[in-house]
Amino acid sequence: MNKLQTKSYLEAVTRFGNISNAAKHLYVSQPYLSKVIKELENEVGVELINRESNPLTLTYAGERYLAYLDEMEMIQQKMEYELQEIANLEKGRLKIGVNPFLASHTLYNILPEFINSYPGIEIELIEDNANQIEVLLANQKMDISLTILPIGNDQITYETLYSEALYLAIPTSHELAHNIPTETNQLPFSIHQLNNENFILLKSNMTLRTITDKFFNDFNIVPKPVMETINIDNALYLTNAGIGLTIVPESVKNKTTHENIQYFKLDETHYKNNVVVAYNKNRDISKAASVFLNLAKMRFKEHI
Repeated sequence: MNKLQTKSYLEAVTRFGNISNAAKHLYVSQPYLSKVIKELENEVGVELINRESNPLTLTYAGERYLAYLDEMEMIQQKMEYELQEIANLEKGRLKIGVNPFLASHTLYNILPEFINSYPGIEIELIEDNANQIEVLLANQKMDISLTILPIGNDQITYETLYSEALYLAIPTSHELAHNIPTETNQLPFSIHQLNNENFILLKSNMTLRTITDKFFNDFNIVPKPVMETINIDNALYLTNAGIGLTIVPESVKNKTTHENIQYFKLDETHYKNNVVVAYNKNRDISKAASVFLNLAKMRFKEHI
């Protein structure tokens, strides 16, 4: 029998002082009520009703048992209320994985609106490189992630947000940027002239670095790394200062206003940034994660 149902039986006995009147109040027979209480006492291993008293009262064990049932009822009500809040996205938690580049150049387009629309949802950001994000997502340590293709783990599926071109950024003081019309964004010189040039590169565990390395390998270019960083904005600042060349996505190029940089677009058919929302395909996506996914797709639908 449901423990919370027995609560009303014990309360009726203490209220009316005898089994007969309690049974009438509960619309059950007297033998049935006596049997239920006896079975309950056998189950817990102690008498709950003091049958020597008139009117009947609860034993100390019965009082404690009823007190615990009161607590159980309150917990159940709290649970039902909280689950209803979660179902209505009034409460909950969403763990989002994101790499440093997407955290500053993509997530900000989505997260403020989500937070304003669902203030009761606690957001936990896990910022790491794409490889580690994949591991955490496969191990169900997060709900959803913003990341860049390719994804190597077959436990992860994704939906595309947008694709964007990549640009070679060259300091205007560099000889390769001399005597070039400012409206030009295609490479006006042989790609092989980039061989042995100073480059500010992203760290090797970052997806954009993988695409950059592919570009170098395709044209047998050997760059001279001046510095490696996880921050694309930092790479651009160094390029603007004339330290070296770098490669950045279009969203970073358009967001910044460096005056001492000339940009040249790489061939989009081979080199581009594919930004996706990824999640574990072996796990049902939470309602909060689903809403976040749909909001992200809506924000970037014109870029797909």
